Amino acid sequence: MKMRSLLTMFIIMFLLFFGATTTSLAHSIDMSYSDLNIEGNEILYDLFIEQKDLFPHFGTDLDNLVNDELASQKIEAYLQKGLRIDADSKQPLKLELVSMNMAQKGVVRGVEFQLRFIADEEIKQFNLHYHLVFDDVPTHTSVLMVHAGDYFQQDMIDNTNKDILINLPKGLPKDPPKDLPKAKIGAVLWKYFKLGIVHILTGYDHLLFLLSLVLIATRFKDALKIVTAFTIAHSVTLFFVATGRIHVIPYWVESLIALTICYVAVENIFVKKVKWRWILTALFGLIHGMGFAGALAETGLPKSNQLGSLLTFNLGVEAGQLMILCLLLPFLLLMKRFPWYRKMMVSTSCLIFAVAFYWLVQRLQ
Repeated sequence: MKMRSLLTMFIIMFLLFFGATTTSLAHSIDMSYSDLNIEGNEILYDLFIEQKDLFPHFGTDLDNLVNDELASQKIEAYLQKGLRIDADSKQPLKLELVSMNMAQKGVVRGVEFQLRFIADEEIKQFNLHYHLVFDDVPTHTSVLMVHAGDYFQQDMIDNTNKDILINLPKGLPKDPPKDLPKAKIGAVLWKYFKLGIVHILTGYDHLLFLLSLVLIATRFKDALKIVTAFTIAHSVTLFFVATGRIHVIPYWVESLIALTICYVAVENIFVKKVKWRWILTALFGLIHGMGFAGALAETGLPKSNQLGSLLTFNLGVEAGQLMILCLLLPFLLLMKRFPWYRKMMVSTSCLIFAVAFYWLVQRLQ
């Protein structure tokens, strides 16, 4: 009886945590980006930072702060202090803030800055010093994309890689060489793998969906079939949406994801066998794959290694998923031996339904 009480308390706290989490955190992968276009002696910098990473420093009323001319000077001073570009080992280039607006990128809301840096002569190499946000959010990540004519390079800015040297090939942009130097492909792929892990570990709706799926499984074999079907299905739509072959409306995808959780929770209450659940899981997995891809597509996968980046991100998602299941499944399968498990599972499914329905209402507003 004591074991049952502890388990029930754990699950209630688990679900209350999900319920307290806002919709914006449902896919809490940090998809900020730094998109640089080099044209002769000029660098045009499109910077997007998720609002959740700016909240600790500026508060939650970013809309008014951005639109208020006097208040926005505080943000501009923050950029001047934390963002610097040195070209050809000379004095730092002057930062000019062209525009600043609140923007929606997929399911992610943040601030988009249009910046301009101008050098005295053609830029052949430069050092980017990105020291924004990290003091408040050490886990902040920004996808770096550098364009110069036909040249493209990608890297990942994080707390361990925030001072980056960019060497441009000679003759750009008029005469780009055929064999362009590549970015640190291994490092970029590894960081996409880590992004995948972070995405599933902080994708609270996906975690709740997985929990509701395996709650009813009575054998490891059943759980394995369910998880495999989910993996294959979401991998398909992840690929098609992230590469732009399929276009979806994030608003509806997020709402449908909440609806899939509601349905599985209700089915758990009235169905005792999961013989065909893997088929249902595959269908719902297609929807969740669109959710995985939404924010990822907004940053732009690297043109030179699109498939590799997408594959390693997906492998990261699977690795995170396996980590959770390896911890969760043995515990659940052990609990299924107790006669009270069915009642506990029904109660848990009711709570899951309540949380998912709350998300659904939020996302439809």
